[in-house]
Amino acid sequence: MRQSASVLAAALLPLLLLGATACSGAPEGAALAPAAAPAVPVDDGAPGAGEDPAPGAAQAASKDAHVGDAVRVRGRQVGRHLQAVLNAYVDPGVSVEKNYAPPAGKRWVAASMSFVNVGGASYGALGHMWAYDSAGTRFPVVPTGELTTGKPLVFDSLEVGERAEGWVVFEIPEKARIVRLQYQDANMQANSGEGFWAV
Repeated sequence: MRQSASVLAAALLPLLLLGATACSGAPEGAALAPAAAPAVPVDDGAPGAGEDPAPGAAQAASKDAHVGDAVRVRGRQVGRHLQAVLNAYVDPGVSVEKNYAPPAGKRWVAASMSFVNVGGASYGALGHMWAYDSAGTRFPVVPTGELTTGKPLVFDSLEVGERAEGWVVFEIPEKARIVRLQYQDANMQANSGEGFWAV
C-alpha cells in the first residue's frame, strides 16, 4: 500500500508543478506583447551588409536609387529638368593610357552616367558629383581622360530632348569603400533627398 501511495505521489508531483507554473502571474500587458523575432543577419552582397550604418544612413539608403534607376532632378526654375541615370559602376576604373594611373595609395572608381533634358528649356553645364565612402567622406570628380570602359562625360549645355552620356571618375584612398554617389547642381532644390544612388 505504501509503495502504491509513493508511485501515485510521484506521478502527481509533475502535474502539480505544471499547474503551479501555468497559473503563475505575468506582468500586466505581457500577454499582449508578441515574442521578439530572432535577429537574422542578411548578406545581400551589398557594400556595408552586416555592418552598423552611420547615424541616418539606413534611412538615407532606403531612399537611394540603384544602378539602372533614373532620378528626376526637380529644379527651382520652371522648365529646367534633367533625368539622370546611373548606368554602371566599376571599381577600380582603369585608364586606356598604360602609364596613367592614380598616385600611390589611391585608386579610381568610375560611374557611367546619362543625362536627358526632359524640361521645356535648355539646360546649362553639368553640376557636381561626389562619391561617398562608408565613413561619410565625399570625393569629387577628377579628370582622367578615357577609361577602358568608355569615354568621359562632357557637355556644356543640353537642348530639350538632348542626351549626354559618359564616365565620371572619383579618386579615393585605396582602402576606402564607396557606398553611394550623388549628383547635384544649382537647379536642384536643396535638401530634396534626390540625386543619390547606392552602389
